[in-house]
Amino acid sequence: MRRFAVILAWLWGALAQAPQLYAVEGSVTYVGRMPLGSWQGTNPTARGQVRWAEPEASGRVCVDMSKFDSGIGLRDNDARGVLEVAKYPQSCLDVSALRREGERAVLEGVLEIHGVRKFMRIEGTLRLEGDAYRFAGGFRTRFTEWNLKPPTVLFLTVEDGLEVRLEARALPVR
Repeated sequence: MRRFAVILAWLWGALAQAPQLYAVEGSVTYVGRMPLGSWQGTNPTARGQVRWAEPEASGRVCVDMSKFDSGIGLRDNDARGVLEVAKYPQSCLDVSALRREGERAVLEGVLEIHGVRKFMRIEGTLRLEGDAYRFAGGFRTRFTEWNLKPPTVLFLTVEDGLEVRLEARALPVR
C-alpha cells in the first residue's frame, strides 16, 4: 500500500509539471501623453497559443496593429501611419517563461514591434478562473525603442514614453 501511495504521489507530481497548451485571447491598451493631456487606444485582437509548465512557457501571441481604437478615427489613422501597419501588420510576443508567486506573475519573452525584437519582462497578476487563467499586467516603453518617431498633434509632439497594458485569458486546449 505504501508503494502505491509513493507511485501515486510521483504520478501526481509528474502530471502537475506536464506542459498544458492554452488558447490565449485578450487585449492591449496603450496610454499616450502630450502637453495637453493623455489618451488611450485599445486593441481587442490579441490571439495565440502558449504551452506552459511553470516556469517554462513557449508559444506566440499576436496583435493586429491596425485595430487600435482610441475613439477618434483621425488619431487612429495617424497611429496606423506611425506604426506602418501595411509593412508591419502584426506585433507578436514569443513567450519564454511565466512565473508566479501567489497572484503576482512575471511574463517573459521577445516582443516584436515595427520589425524590432526585444526581450521583455512584463509584471502583473495571474488569477485562476475555473480551468482558465487571467493575466493582467503592463510595461513602459518608448516609441524610439522600436524605431518609431513620436507623432505630432496640432504642432505638439507626443511624449516618447508610453504605458502598455495587457489583459489576456488563457483557456486549456483539450
